[in-house]
Amino acid sequence: MRLTCYLFILTLFGSTDLLAQSAFPVTLSNPMDFDTIIETEPNFVWQTNISVLQSDPRCSQRYVLCELEENQLKGDAIAINKPILVLENYLNTMYSYSSTTNPLEEGHTYVWQIYILFNNMIVDQSEPYQFTILEPKDPLPNFYPVAFKNDGQMFSIVNDQIGLLTDETGNLDLKIHLSKAGKIVKTVYLNELLGKEEKTDQVSEYKGVKRFYVLNLKDLDLEKGTYKASWTMKAKKQYVFNFTIDK
Repeated sequence: MRLTCYLFILTLFGSTDLLAQSAFPVTLSNPMDFDTIIETEPNFVWQTNISVLQSDPRCSQRYVLCELEENQLKGDAIAINKPILVLENYLNTMYSYSSTTNPLEEGHTYVWQIYILFNNMIVDQSEPYQFTILEPKDPLPNFYPVAFKNDGQMFSIVNDQIGLLTDETGNLDLKIHLSKAGKIVKTVYLNELLGKEEKTDQVSEYKGVKRFYVLNLKDLDLEKGTYKASWTMKAKKQYVFNFTIDK
């Protein structure tokens, strides 16, 4: 169907450039499909042949964002739900959402999609992607990116929790060893934040999106002092950070 559309436009306008342009897919990269995020003003990022769009005044993009209702398919939401935001004639591949007019809400799920237009007719489009804004039961801790070149940092504790986020691929072992003065004193598991829920498991399954974890220190009965946390998420891949219990 899409190829037929391209050939029709090629015949009608005599433009070989358009055929090449339309062949480029539109790929959404942030938020990813089924992603869980903590920002209520997220940055939307996608890839397409933006140089062609910017150089040809007949070409443009349309950005659409809407809310996904319970038990609704993404495509149906985009097709029939009232949009939260529509950007017409948009000529960039990033958009920073501002909640001034329509704030996005924690615990809600949204769908976004990008369309490529030629003379106001849709000739290409991305897949619709859905994402959920995390609704925490308690105030969230700071989420520290897992960066192996900067491991060994001192992390702060908020509400007896330390937050970690990673885009590491594959399944991850969630076991963490807590050491004090060179001796392991506790072995615990990270909790994974999934939408509105906090999941406790030994392994985190990879779903192609950023993952958020919480180290809950509340019931560990740790004494005052400085601790080292060692997380061997994969074979031969260990991440280390430090924290201090001061009460």
